[in-house]
Formats: sequence, C-alpha cells, structure tokens
Amino acid sequence: MKRTFLLPLIAFVVVLPCGSAAASEQYPVVRVLSHDDALFVQQQAELDEFRQVMEARTGEPGVLPSLDIFAYTRKQSEDLYSLNARLGLRYDTLATLNGAVSKDAFNGRARILIPSQDGLFVSDPPRGDLETMVYSTRIAAGKRPLKLQVARADGRWEAMSFFPDESFSNVERAFFLGILYRNPIDKGRITSLYGWRSDPFTGGREFHAGLDIGAPDGTAVHAARDGTVEEVGVSDPLGRYVVVTHPGGYQTVYGHLSAINVIIGEPVSTGSVLGAVGHTGRATGPHLHFEVRTKAGTMDPLQLIRMKLR
Repeated sequence: MKRTFLLPLIAFVVVLPCGSAAASEQYPVVRVLSHDDALFVQQQAELDEFRQVMEARTGEPGVLPSLDIFAYTRKQSEDLYSLNARLGLRYDTLATLNGAVSKDAFNGRARILIPSQDGLFVSDPPRGDLETMVYSTRIAAGKRPLKLQVARADGRWEAMSFFPDESFSNVERAFFLGILYRNPIDKGRITSLYGWRSDPFTGGREFHAGLDIGAPDGTAVHAARDGTVEEVGVSDPLGRYVVVTHPGGYQTVYGHLSAINVIIGEPVSTGSVLGAVGHTGRATGPHLHFEVRTKAGTMDPLQLIRMKLR
C-alpha cells in the first residue's frame, strides 16, 4: 500500500532505505536513466502520478502520493541541467535534496539522490543563507512542510523539511546562480573592504560592516535587489542613508548619500534609483557605503555582487 500524507498538516515520514549496509545501498539504486532500468521506470511513473494529482487540485489541500527516494551515480558527462532534463525533475528539486547551494556544488557530487516528486528540500533546521531564505519565506506564507529523515552519502540520517511542488523564487534562483544582487553603482571602485581595518579618522582598529565604493558626487545609487524601503534617515556615521528590506530576511544599506529619491514603505525593483553618491556623515570623500544585513548580523557583500577590487 502506498503511503500518503495530507497538506497542510505537518507529517513526519522516514524515507525508508532498501538496506542498511553501505551508504550506497541506503536507497534503491538506479543504474541507468533509461526504460531498461525498472527503478527508473518506477521513479518516472511516481513522478507522473504526483503531477497528475497536483494538476487535478482545485485549490484545496488533498491526499498526495508517497515520496520515494532513489540513489544514482552521476556520470562525468552529466550535470545538473542534463539530469534535470533526463529525469523531468526541476533542477531546484535535485539541487536542494542533495544539499547543493550552487550548480557547481551539485556537479561536484558523484552520488546523488533522486526523488519521486517535485519540490524544495531544506535541512531541519535550515543551514546557510539559501536554505534559510527558502524556509522562512514559505513559512511566512503559511506553507507547512513534510518532515523527513534522509540518508546522506556517509550513511548519516539527516532531518529535512520538504515543500511539495514548490520552486525557487526569482530571488532564490538568482542566489543559486550566484547573481543575487546587482552592483549598487554602475561604475565605481571598491576603496575599503568588509572586515577589520584602521579607522580612517582615528587610526584605531574597527570592524567595517560593508563595502566603500568610490564614485563621483551625484552618481546614481541603485537598489541591489527587489524590496521595500524600510528606513530613510540621517546619522552621524552614515550621513544620509536608505535601508531596503528584501525577501528572506535580508536588508541592504546605502550610506553617505547626497540625495535620497525614495520614501519609507515604497516598493523598489532591482536597479531602481534610491539616491545619489555623496560624502555626508563620516566620509573622507565621495563614496557609497554598501552593507548587507541578515538576521544573524552582517555579511560580506562581495559574496552577493560582482565588482572589481579597487
């Protein structure tokens, strides 16, 4: 009999292995991705069943088929996107089940897991920025995950949350592809990095929570990502500044502005002009202080933007 679960009730399911010896034997092993392999045929049939159920929904949660997981040893010529096409599974489903935060991370794995349903998998509790974004955004939207225990390549069992039929949002997709944020200035040069440095005024050691990007007075400052203007103000260190809140609990800060073009509560799109470069506050010359904040603190903006150093 096939296992079922109801949405949106939280269910707890152990995805059972077919054996308990070596890690490679934790799940039924698909040998080749063709209809000559009975397990490949089974996985494809279960995926079709899942999609038919999802297409037949009328908006109300219903009974879904069981979630099964298969193992597969990736050939050197196969990458995330070729497997995505061959299996008919969404690439973000394959990536998240296998704990890959980028396509390169996925392509570095020899043994991968293949599910029988589309959706997003997140460690429980979430690990890293991408998983935190995926989990927090969907919980905030009232979505309830299926709770799983999944066996990893080293034989460890790991708790995971599964959001059936979910896909990456535009922001999550950009993060996965390594292009989450656009540069806040079209033409500028980094004059001070994130991290510990000598204070330019006192010479003392201080932690610099963002990037300083030098550019002429009046240069347009752009929103690095879609979001909502959270703060507009003036402070001693930052001078005129703008704070924008983004999906997933991220914020970006734009300081030392000579002019501000937005108001609190205003929605902005990637590239929207927030203001202009200046040297208000504690600044030795015209530049933008660009900062990325998370719930845990600040992070190096160079993890999210592509800009030449100095």
